[in-house]
Amino acid sequence: MKKALVAFLAIATWAAGVSAGIAQEFGQTGRRDLLNTVTSELPQGKALLSGGERTTPPGGRSPWHTAGGPKLLYLLDGTMTVEGISGQTLMICGPAPKLCLSPHKELFFFRNAGPGPLKFVVIGMDPVERLTNHEHVGQVTEVSGKRVTLAVGDLRTSELAVPRQEITIAVSDLASIAVGDNVVTIRHNEKDHTAERLVKLSQRWR
Repeated sequence: MKKALVAFLAIATWAAGVSAGIAQEFGQTGRRDLLNTVTSELPQGKALLSGGERTTPPGGRSPWHTAGGPKLLYLLDGTMTVEGISGQTLMICGPAPKLCLSPHKELFFFRNAGPGPLKFVVIGMDPVERLTNHEHVGQVTEVSGKRVTLAVGDLRTSELAVPRQEITIAVSDLASIAVGDNVVTIRHNEKDHTAERLVKLSQRWR
């Protein structure tokens, strides 16, 4: 673990330097990927090291994530709130400058609840066989066997996407999912539109 943390800190220092260097050129807006490499030098075996600079406006949030491994967060501006199902606060990182380790394995997303932009560098360390995944949210419109059709949700408005978009997913474990439920996918595969399961959300899309 000590070796992994040292690797994390070294990469974070490098990423922060790159972040400062590109800030004026790109205005520190949106997403800038800085790192994407596979290594076998860490104690846990073969892993994907990935990272980059992120900027989220006031009131903005990320998609839902299912984490494969821990994340190192270096905040440049603002404060980040990491939330789980039903609005549970998993971590608050900030105010900047701040270095935080987020080892959450469960479903989560981050939110900028502050008055100014949230700017940070994130470094992830995922086992190659189970990478961090960005999930879909939506309302169930049809259930047929193991296949579920979702009307895709809009994370910016807490409503359904306009124009309307639908995706059909083959789900390994449907449990008690029914038409009308607001859900988030778990381990959704964009290539073949499969997912391990769906989780009901008590609020759209939280």
